[in-house]
Amino acid sequence: MSDMSMSVRHDDPRAIRLGRVRRLSRMMAIASVAVAVLLGAAMLLYWCLTPADMLFRHAGLMLTPPLAISFPARLAAFAVAMLPLGALIAGLLCARRCFTCFAAGAIFSGDAARSLRGFALGVGASALLKPVAGAALGLLLSMLSPAGTHSLVLNIGSDMLLSILFAAMVALIAGVLVEAAEIAAENDQFV
Repeated sequence: MSDMSMSVRHDDPRAIRLGRVRRLSRMMAIASVAVAVLLGAAMLLYWCLTPADMLFRHAGLMLTPPLAISFPARLAAFAVAMLPLGALIAGLLCARRCFTCFAAGAIFSGDAARSLRGFALGVGASALLKPVAGAALGLLLSMLSPAGTHSLVLNIGSDMLLSILFAAMVALIAGVLVEAAEIAAENDQFV
């Protein structure tokens, strides 16, 4: 049964908990979209406004930065940096769909579980793309250095590994929930 509100009274503790879940889910759906928009805007501002020496330092480059970085170079760097962030934003939009299902009372629906899996896959893809994008950014920025040398920087840290582990666990749990929702739907057809 996807709409659980039909089976409980409003003075029932279960109804109160369901109401709380719905309210929190509506807030989380809004927060997911807000964070996605803010992350994209912050990345754009970062690549438009950050001085060259700070960009080089953040990229882990120990090279002399140019006095200024051209707009086309900044735009290319922004595009590369958006690869992992784009995957994370896609995951946040999937989380929004999941919370929207919860807010509608569709707690154990296949749509909610598939959206949860989409969130996990977005987080995992973002974690996997982050070191690749970082290496590409290091190479791109190093080509702008007046020293004329190129540098390749590859950062793999425990945060990336934990993000991948988290994403894999949530994706597996969501996959099980999708199967459960499909079995429940099949059983509902027989009744």
